[in-house]
Amino acid sequence: MLHHIIGYGIIALVYLCFIIVIFAPTIYAAWLYFVARKLRVKRKNITKLLAYVFAINLIIAYFLVHFAFDYFVGKKTAERENSVTFTITNAAASQQKYFAKYGRYYPVGPVRGPYKDEYGLNVEKDVVLYVAPNWDKDSQRESFHAYAIHSWGDTTLEISNGGKLKKLSPDSEEFVSIRAKLLNSTK
Repeated sequence: MLHHIIGYGIIALVYLCFIIVIFAPTIYAAWLYFVARKLRVKRKNITKLLAYVFAINLIIAYFLVHFAFDYFVGKKTAERENSVTFTITNAAASQQKYFAKYGRYYPVGPVRGPYKDEYGLNVEKDVVLYVAPNWDKDSQRESFHAYAIHSWGDTTLEISNGGKLKKLSPDSEEFVSIRAKLLNSTK
């Protein structure tokens, strides 16, 4: 809990610094306005100057925020989700290939990428993968269960022998326990 508070505090401090840098001209114009009021100097156009500078800063801030979220944050999030999806589907294919050759599934990890093994498994950078073979009581045969997360993302994917990919809900206990187990085992 404390590490979340510290993390959010650092993020808030960085955003505050960005706001100060972006609105520095407005801060300077406001300072000129207040100095002119204190000195009782003719301040005929200083109010207009303050309003114009503030409007221009708002427009610049608006475009910078859209630029950041459209081209950096969204793109990186999609890349992380794609790397997790690729890794877990690759793990399922690797398990199926191994099962066809040896008649059983093999355990993997938890392992953090980049990682490759001799059976075709390819774990991408910063993705944590865990594969555990188990016995399926319903079908009475061997099976496996795989989980994958990205260490910088918030997606947790699960796949089993049936090949059905499932995204775990962030509200579930399974999400919290699996994510904590995988992150803590690969520090």
